Amino acid sequence: MARLWPTREEWAAAAEHSVRTACMPLERVAEGAEHYLSTTEFAELNGLYVTLSAAVRAPLTAEIKRLQALLPSPIPHRPLDRARWYDALTAEQQSAWQALQALRNARLEIGRRAQGQTYTLIGWLRSSLKYSVLSPQVAPFVVDVEGLRRLAELEAKYTQLREQAAQVVEAAAIAKAIEVRNSDEGWAKELERRARIDDGPVVVYTHPVTQDHEPTT
Repeated sequence: MARLWPTREEWAAAAEHSVRTACMPLERVAEGAEHYLSTTEFAELNGLYVTLSAAVRAPLTAEIKRLQALLPSPIPHRPLDRARWYDALTAEQQSAWQALQALRNARLEIGRRAQGQTYTLIGWLRSSLKYSVLSPQVAPFVVDVEGLRRLAELEAKYTQLREQAAQVVEAAAIAKAIEVRNSDEGWAKELERRARIDDGPVVVYTHPVTQDHEPTT
C-alpha cells in the first residue's frame, strides 16, 4: 500500500513545527559559559566555584553527620531492606533521610568543584546546578554571602545569554525552513526524498522463534 504523504501545502505549513520538534532550542547552541561570558567573567566564575566549594565542605560534612545521627543504624544495603527500613521511620526521620541524600550528592559534586573541576573540565556540571553551592540545600552553609551573590549573578547572566542565543538560532532555522519549503527547489528535493523512501526495500522485523525443548530423562 502506497504511503500517504502530506500535500505540498501541508508540508510547507509544517516547517516551523518541524524545526521546533527536531531538538530543544538549547541543543542548537554551544553549552559552556566560556562562549557567553567575557574571559574575565569566566575566570571569576570558575574561581568562585573553587573557593566557595572548598570552604563549604566542612560545614556540609558536619550537617551530614548531624542528620546521620537522627537515623537508626545500621542502614540496610539491599534496596528491599532499605525500603522497609525507610517505611518504619518517623516523619521527621524520613525528612532527615531525604535531606541527607541531597547533601551527600551535593558534597560529591562540590568536592569535584573544590578541586578545580568546574566548567573547563566537567561539561555535565554546567547543565545542572541542583547540587552546587547555589542549590537551596547547600547555600545556607556558605559563609561568603557576597561571593555566593556574585556567583549567582554570573550564572544568571550566562543562562540568559545562552537562552537568548538559542532563540536567535532557532528563529533563523525556522525562517530558513519556511523559505526552503515554500520554494520549488525545496519541494523538488522533498519529492525526491519521498521517492527514495517509497522505492526502498521494505524492512520487516520478526521476533526470533523460541523452540521449546522437551526435558531429557
